[in-house]
Amino acid sequence: MIVLDASVWVPALADDSALGESCRDVLAQDPDWVAPAHGPVEALRTIRRYRAVGAVSEELADLCAAAIWGAEVLYVGPEPWVLRQTWELRHNLNPYDAPYVAVARSMAIPLVTRDVRMARAADALGVQTVVP
Repeated sequence: MIVLDASVWVPALADDSALGESCRDVLAQDPDWVAPAHGPVEALRTIRRYRAVGAVSEELADLCAAAIWGAEVLYVGPEPWVLRQTWELRHNLNPYDAPYVAVARSMAIPLVTRDVRMARAADALGVQTVVP
């Protein structure tokens, strides 16, 4: 089981370069994914940004969006413990990134992210990180 960050999920879906391949490889190693409840919204926002700058076609953006809402992911809602840990991590992480670290730390599972700052903060907290 892994905590899936949008910074890995979106390239895995939309990028046919070596980066996308590397993200797909990491995600294929463990198909049991967990994410904070806002994770798919972040992924959709990123797909929208890819489309806005012309990095993907409208057709591919639609396929990626459908893959996001159809994915089997265990979403952890904004439960009090997630919110509390998000606040506790406020000096190291923004409120969008902190829930990923909080979930990984609480469940004692790896965090898969390309966000170097998030990975550094997670490592400092003893959370195993995987950076494709």
